[in-house]
Amino acid sequence: HLKCERRPSCAKRQQDSVAQRGVAMAVGAQSPRRPHRPAQLAGPGVAQRPQAGRSAPKVSQAPRARPPQPMLAFAPGSRTAQGREEPQTLAPGSRVVFSGRAFAVTRPLGKGSFGVVWGARGSDGAVAIKEIVCKSEADLARVVAEGQLLKVVRQELLAAGGRALLERVPVLLASHVESLAPQRWCVRLAMSEVRGRPLEEILVASRDTNNLRRTMALHECRGQFVEACRCAGELLVQLGPVLEASSRKVYHRDITPRNIQMAEAGTGRPKFGLVDFGLAVDAESWRADGGSGDLGGDGRYWPSSAWFAFGHGMRELRRNPAMDKEYRTCLDVHSLGLAALRCFMEMTPNYAVVEGIEADPAWAEVLPCFRELDAAWSRYWSDARSAWQPLFEAFRGATDFDELRSRYNRVGVHRVIRTDVLALRRALEEGRRVCSGRPGDAALSGVAPLFDAILLMLQVAPEGAESTRPPAVADCAPEVCLGASSMSRTSSRSTGTPNSSPASSGVAGRRAAGGANPTP
Repeated sequence: HLKCERRPSCAKRQQDSVAQRGVAMAVGAQSPRRPHRPAQLAGPGVAQRPQAGRSAPKVSQAPRARPPQPMLAFAPGSRTAQGREEPQTLAPGSRVVFSGRAFAVTRPLGKGSFGVVWGARGSDGAVAIKEIVCKSEADLARVVAEGQLLKVVRQELLAAGGRALLERVPVLLASHVESLAPQRWCVRLAMSEVRGRPLEEILVASRDTNNLRRTMALHECRGQFVEACRCAGELLVQLGPVLEASSRKVYHRDITPRNIQMAEAGTGRPKFGLVDFGLAVDAESWRADGGSGDLGGDGRYWPSSAWFAFGHGMRELRRNPAMDKEYRTCLDVHSLGLAALRCFMEMTPNYAVVEGIEADPAWAEVLPCFRELDAAWSRYWSDARSAWQPLFEAFRGATDFDELRSRYNRVGVHRVIRTDVLALRRALEEGRRVCSGRPGDAALSGVAPLFDAILLMLQVAPEGAESTRPPAVADCAPEVCLGASSMSRTSSRSTGTPNSSPASSGVAGRRAAGGANPTP
């Protein structure tokens, strides 16, 4: 996942007091008495290797009128590593001690663009240790802010729902920052482990299984449909309160199936958790200035206002109050709604291979609605992936940002995404209408409340002087479609991470073709 900064200081400003105090704590303040000697890091849990003849890094964001205040709580008496060139290597079987706590590393849990996460055992049970090597003060500020924001999330969840909500997010247990060289630090955050597998893996496996099916009995179709409704509904029921409780102080900004853990509980009810707060921001600061154009996360889950901000900038966004408000307050809600909808779409059966489904009166009535939803989802996912892939490549240096921004403005990418979401809403509303009032049908009775919840999350902000009524899809000009010659809808890999390829955009094509494997 990516962090897009319109200019170097954007990320620091959007963190507000979090990043301002955090970097100053981690890299130290320059000493007026000995200007050529680097300052020691604040806190005994932070190790600093002396560098003769070098001045301490300057932190432009740190307040000058008062000394920096520590962000992460480093336990007194933590062991330092003076003069060590590299931190102790983490590997299965290794033992590390920091912030007064001992951890036995058991296995790697995952690897992202920012670092590696290791599973470990500590006095608190299962632990996840996130290890990041920072090569700039901006990177260090982000990681330090992540630790502090995890503490804020914990406080908010405890106040709102007690420990039941805390089980759904990682809790910071210990932290350690080690200076390796000038402009190079190793940061380790020990957090409680949120059990389960990434929802992304489960959805990809479900999609692949559906693609392989050539025939399915009607009772199997009903069972799989019930399971899809149940999982998508539980996802919203369990993580919705987490967002409601924490969003007053923290926005996650990267809610996707990759950062949602799913585990089966003993009762058979799936259990969901939200991880990776690496792109989280202080919500009050974000609402005040919208991060000054600092975009982050996976663009396939962005609302149209985020695409507008990328293409036109924050100044233009502020001239559209409704879109500006959506961008400042609804990123997480929109992403969670899309994640739940994708969960439903990936887990529902391939209706084209279900024997006798057209002859069943109940299913014969609702099938047109589900096929319309399939088509709307396919169109949205294809357009979102087509827009996101070049942007991801631009972060890797393969594409010029200004050229890409200009092209997206000509095509009207934010209008394409907006049009697609409106089509999704229309299909969801029709599905809700048709499936309402079916209490006797166990398979279809859960559709209406699920679609109701998703519709509440997938709002569409009007643009410019438009009325508050969402316009019909036909109101949007056809020339902005991403399928036009200006922007190809050819196959491309998912850009959540470079080596993944969820092919949800082929759902409608697969079902219309009677189960044939589609081109993503």
